[in-house]
Amino acid sequence: MTRLVSVVLAVAGIGLAGQALAAEMDMSKLTCKEVGAMPPARTLGVAMWVNGYVHGKAGNPMIDGEKAHANAEKVVAYCKESPDTTLADAIEAVAKM
Repeated sequence: MTRLVSVVLAVAGIGLAGQALAAEMDMSKLTCKEVGAMPPARTLGVAMWVNGYVHGKAGNPMIDGEKAHANAEKVVAYCKESPDTTLADAIEAVAKM
């Protein structure tokens, strides 16, 4: 049952992310301010992309939902303090904390 719920959530998330990221974006240049100005569906897509990128770069196929949420909150707090910072730089700075 838990596995079925996970699969359903993953498929739903992929569908939302596809709609949210319909326009091309250069993720390396995306600033915190730009992410903050996005509609919630697009922000969800960006968050999913970032999560996949970070885990892929680390060679880690596992995700801890609570830890991911806590890290996202740290990135949001950092971005509020430094809106002109790129999202990639914000993630890197938070990872070093």
